[in-house]
Amino acid sequence: MSYGGGGFDDNAGGFGSQQTPSKPRRDYDAQTLIPVTVKMLQDAQGIPGGDSNAGDMILADERPLHMVKLVGAVRTVEPKSTNIYLDIEDGTGLFNVKVYNGGQEEGNGGDPSAIQQIKAAAFQDNQYVRIIGQVKEFDGNRTLIANDIRVLASGDEFTYHFCEVAYSYEKYLKRKSQQQQMFGGGMMGYGIGNMASSGAPPPQGGNIISPSNGGGNNTVNQAVITLLQNEGANNDTGIHISEIQQILSGQGFNANDVQKAIADLSNEGHIYSTIDENHYQYAS
Repeated sequence: MSYGGGGFDDNAGGFGSQQTPSKPRRDYDAQTLIPVTVKMLQDAQGIPGGDSNAGDMILADERPLHMVKLVGAVRTVEPKSTNIYLDIEDGTGLFNVKVYNGGQEEGNGGDPSAIQQIKAAAFQDNQYVRIIGQVKEFDGNRTLIANDIRVLASGDEFTYHFCEVAYSYEKYLKRKSQQQQMFGGGMMGYGIGNMASSGAPPPQGGNIISPSNGGGNNTVNQAVITLLQNEGANNDTGIHISEIQQILSGQGFNANDVQKAIADLSNEGHIYSTIDENHYQYAS
């Protein structure tokens, strides 16, 4: 299949929605931005007991859908009074996208002029765009509600997105396999935060530690977890590695041992990176 017309904007920017403070923390999977294809969104299923109208859906691989990133070409543009509807094609299918039309004057509920220009550049047939948003279902029809849309800076970004999709999937399978080993092979929840609800006891011995035990030879591991539990409880961004090392060095731990413990705990699924690879949070 070939994409016609359109192109890429070297000066493309982006826009984002304001975040509401003081919301309860979601589990790790719900905080993750998942790169997806149209086919993945079409094959997603509703969570049993959930509300698909509110976005309660999971992918075929059981990852919960919260915020997703989709890249593709604009095939149709349908302006409405308050929203603009787009059909996006990425080679795996066609998907409907709804974008808020903040075309009023700035200061009267409309978007700032710079954001309006960025959005307007994306509302063109055969334009390649990147969209971040949440999938909702209305009367059996699925729509991606866009929080952010912008023109791709280059064709490399389109190719890179599909690499991200594959990498994200493989990373999830690896973490899922590790969790199944830790909890006796059962996954009854939809994310790290729900693993404790599976009812499967952790295997005895080995390197698995929990906040309630001493950790045996994993004293530094336990110290890292305890610190992240106490200091990161009300901090969604987590704690920087250097700060963890500094605090634990005051407790007699070697900085290199702390860094190794962080890497091990991350690989085992006990902790996870947040805003970047240097900030970590406990997978409660």
